[in-house]
Amino acid sequence: MDTTDMGKYPVKTPYHLTVTAELTPDEEEGGYSVYCPELDIYTQGETVTESIANLREAVEGYIEVVGLDNLHLRPKPAIRREVELMVYA
Repeated sequence: MDTTDMGKYPVKTPYHLTVTAELTPDEEEGGYSVYCPELDIYTQGETVTESIANLREAVEGYIEVVGLDNLHLRPKPAIRREVELMVYA
């Protein structure tokens, strides 16, 4: 590659971003629905791996549209646990 043309190609800087992927099995259609609460993004996939890959792609597309400077991450809750209870009614 001719290095004189390097200015034609924008260099992307990697940023470390951690978001939540809430995966919910879709019992009717199969696969998984995925929600990212920090960015309010939904996607889906047939497997957990595909669902996470689709979320990564959706987040990258979202950031490309809004830009890093306009990225307003919603705060994560301090403690988040799933609790299974048996109740008597």
